[in-house]
Amino acid sequence: MNRFVSNLAVFVLGFIACALTLKLLYGGPVVTGASKEAVLTNLSAAPSPMRHFTGESVIADAVSKVEPAVVDVHTQGKAVTVSPDPFSNDPLFRRFFGGPEGDNSQRIVPTGAGSGVIISPDGYILTNNHVVADAAKVTVRVGEKGYEARVIGTDPTTDIAIVKIDAKGMRLPAAQLGDSNALRVGDWAIAVGNPLDIGTTVTLGIISALNRKDLSAEGHPLGSVIQTDAAINPGNSGGALANINGQVIGVNEAIYSPTGSYVGIGFAIPINSARKIAAELIKNGKIVRPYLGISYAPLKGFPPQARQQMGIATTGDTGVLVQQVFPGSPADKAGLQTYDVILEANRRKITDTNTLNDIIGASKVGDTLTLLVSRNGQNRIVTVKLAERPANFGAQPSRPQQRQPFMMPGP
Repeated sequence: MNRFVSNLAVFVLGFIACALTLKLLYGGPVVTGASKEAVLTNLSAAPSPMRHFTGESVIADAVSKVEPAVVDVHTQGKAVTVSPDPFSNDPLFRRFFGGPEGDNSQRIVPTGAGSGVIISPDGYILTNNHVVADAAKVTVRVGEKGYEARVIGTDPTTDIAIVKIDAKGMRLPAAQLGDSNALRVGDWAIAVGNPLDIGTTVTLGIISALNRKDLSAEGHPLGSVIQTDAAINPGNSGGALANINGQVIGVNEAIYSPTGSYVGIGFAIPINSARKIAAELIKNGKIVRPYLGISYAPLKGFPPQARQQMGIATTGDTGVLVQQVFPGSPADKAGLQTYDVILEANRRKITDTNTLNDIIGASKVGDTLTLLVSRNGQNRIVTVKLAERPANFGAQPSRPQQRQPFMMPGP
C-alpha cells in the first residue's frame, strides 16, 4: 500500500512538473521589439501574388472563356389593363364601403429577365423561347452596354429562340460550342447566367443525369435534357451550361422544384440539339416539322378491360393506341381512325410513343410513312404522306402536374 502511494505521488509530481515546464515554454506570448516590427511590416506589405499551378485554376480558366459570351436579356411585353380590386369599380360596393370614384384600373407593362449566349461575333444570340415569347421589346446587355435586339425566330417545341443585336461593326465575344454527346455523368458543369436579375453569376456542379425525358414545365414538355446540380434559378434561362474547357454544352432551361426555388435539380437543353434548331431559325426564321396529325399513347398503359370497351382485340403490349385523329390532317386523309393500334412504321416496330416520335422527327415534310395498323383484330397497311406541322399545333395551354419542373419565368 505504501509503495502504491509512493508511486502515485511520484506520478503526480512528475505531471505537475511537466505542466509547469509547458506553461513556461508556451503559456504566453513573448514578443520582442524586433519581432513586433517584423509582424507589423508583414501586415502592411502588399499581398503576395497568387500563383496558379496546372490544374489548380481550371474552373476559373473555363469561366474566363465562357463568361464574356453570356449576356443579360430583358423584355417588355404588351401593356395590359388590370384592376387592383375587383370591386373598386362597382358603384354599389363604393356606396356601402367607400372608396375613390372613377376607374381604378391601371396599365401595366409586364417585364422579364433572362440570359443568352452569343454564338457569333456579329451578334446572334441563343436563348430560350420562354424568355422572349410574346415580348414587344427585347434588350440585351453585353458587359456594361445595352443593345435593342430583334427576335429572329422562336421554337416553342424545343424552347429555343434566336435574337440578333447590331454590334455596329464591333466583334462580340462568341462562345465556343462543345459536344453534348460526349458528356458523362459526373463531369463538371458550370452554369453562367443572370439569376433573379442580380447580374452575371457563376455556379459549379456536375452532370447529374443525361437524357431525362417525359418531363414538363408550366405545361411545356421538355425534350431529352441534361440534369445538373449546378445552382440554377429563375433568370438563368437561356444562359450557358459549360464544361471544364469553357465550352457551352447546354442551354439552361428549367428547374425541378415544388416551390420555384433551387433545390439541386436543374435542366439544360443539350447544345447538339440547340445548335440544329438555332441554325434553322437563323436560316428560315422558323422550324419546319413533319406532321402526322394524331395523338397517341402506349398500348401497354391500357388494361384488358379498357381495351375491350374500346373494341381493341390486339393482345400484347407493343404498339401505340390512336386516341385522336385531327380533322384535315395527313392521318385523317389516309383513313387512320381512333382506337387504331399502330404496330409498325416503315417496318420498324413501335414499342412506345418515343419510337414513333423519333421516326416522325427523322422524316421530312412530304415523306411517306407506311404504317402497320391493327383495327378490330385485323392488321392492315395505312400509307400516310407527312405534311408541315401547323404553327399553332400543341399551342393550347395545359396545367402542370404537381411537383413537375418549374419553368424559369421569362417576361
